[in-house]
Amino acid sequence: MNIVDKLIEYRNKRNADIFGAIESDNLIVIVTELLSWLKLERKRELWIEQGRKTSLKPLKLNMNYPWCNDLVNILQADNSLAEVFCVEGKSLTFKDSVASEYIHEARLKAYDNYNPEMIIN
Repeated sequence: MNIVDKLIEYRNKRNADIFGAIESDNLIVIVTELLSWLKLERKRELWIEQGRKTSLKPLKLNMNYPWCNDLVNILQADNSLAEVFCVEGKSLTFKDSVASEYIHEARLKAYDNYNPEMIIN
């Protein structure tokens, strides 16, 4: 099961046990940010294929936000998110040990399956 499957399942069911003993009041924010970043990375892959000048980028973290601090703590524990992602400096990225095929599949799944509704006032 790809990590994106777990992220989407959590987004739908809000059951933190999906990841393996994660406790955070900000988990839905973390999941939403990860899915949004992965979807954008897939868009960047497509733009690169089209010859546009862009590059893949890590998810920048601003430690002034509580969810960023929670994410750093989560990735220091033993859980399925920590198996895939790591924080380097103030950025989140995939671990070096994660295969490029897995990363591409994660981006593709997020792009295809994460489609939040637009909020229109």
